[in-house]
Amino acid sequence: MRIGIVFHKNPFAAPAGIDLVRLRAITLGLIHRGVAAEIIAPVRTEGVIEDSIPVRKLDVLDKPNDYDLVKTSYHDSIMLIGGFQGPVVSRIVRVVDERLPERDDAVRQRLLLCQELIKKRATALVLNNKENRERWINLYGPRPPITLAPTGCPSEIPKPRENPFPPGARAILFLGSLASPRMVSMLNEAARMLSDLGRIHLVGLNKAQMYGGGKDCVLDPLIKDHGELAEDAIWDYIRHASIGVALATGPHPFDNDVSKILNYFRGGLPVLSEEPIVNNDLIRQTGFGKIFRFGDINDMAAKARELIMDPHQGDREAVMRFMVKEHSWNKRVEVYLKLFQTILYG
Repeated sequence: MRIGIVFHKNPFAAPAGIDLVRLRAITLGLIHRGVAAEIIAPVRTEGVIEDSIPVRKLDVLDKPNDYDLVKTSYHDSIMLIGGFQGPVVSRIVRVVDERLPERDDAVRQRLLLCQELIKKRATALVLNNKENRERWINLYGPRPPITLAPTGCPSEIPKPRENPFPPGARAILFLGSLASPRMVSMLNEAARMLSDLGRIHLVGLNKAQMYGGGKDCVLDPLIKDHGELAEDAIWDYIRHASIGVALATGPHPFDNDVSKILNYFRGGLPVLSEEPIVNNDLIRQTGFGKIFRFGDINDMAAKARELIMDPHQGDREAVMRFMVKEHSWNKRVEVYLKLFQTILYG
């Protein structure tokens, strides 16, 4: 079985963002199961990443019979499959319609065009959650058939190193991207309200200006901005923080599949999460954190205090084991492998 995984950005970049982490994890997992999996991307020079993942140029898709199946990774990837004539499995993060999510207004027409192409061209569609499955079916009907493959987390994480936070104040961690203006506003207000308890640390990127934000998207000086870090370094921030924070991009669950919760739990960090986030089921299932009401900064601050000051936050080791057993990238690879085998061999 030879699989081409089409990615719309540079796969040679440092794997800090979830898009590259996921790409490498899924591809490497398939290779470890005997699949000849390769990344296909708009690169000038071919090469290898992770010592064993080939990266090929887009023009390989114009050669007949080079791949048994092609998987696309995000909306824009469907535009890159060129003359490939075989089966296509498309994955997207969130289903866009003519109105929602509001933060996609600037790119809405392009995303809708991609969805139309996926409807016409894809053999199967992969989505993260049932909320987006329902949206797709309401917009386009039951075709192509949908498989759910949520975000995962690594089975193995780096061994502990030294504490990256300064001594004294407790560390409240926000990992990942700030992807809407409201997220910046909430985090700024939380930093002010909780300044006597600890300091908020951002490990990731403030992308709010890409989604309609302006001057209101500037981080409060109380927040320590570490920027985007290499994946290996992130785990020390997770290990040594007091709590991890997850904020919603907006009020709609389908637009709030938050991968950082899985990483927080994998590293043994209790989570304070906002109400519309679909991954909050993990908090309800494990009891390892608290959920606050959407947009309610007072409830957020109160629950942050409760969670930080609780000497019995939960069974950290049990939660870490649970994440490996039920939500590792290996589990997600199994879903893809079964899907590919069904499409190719029936």
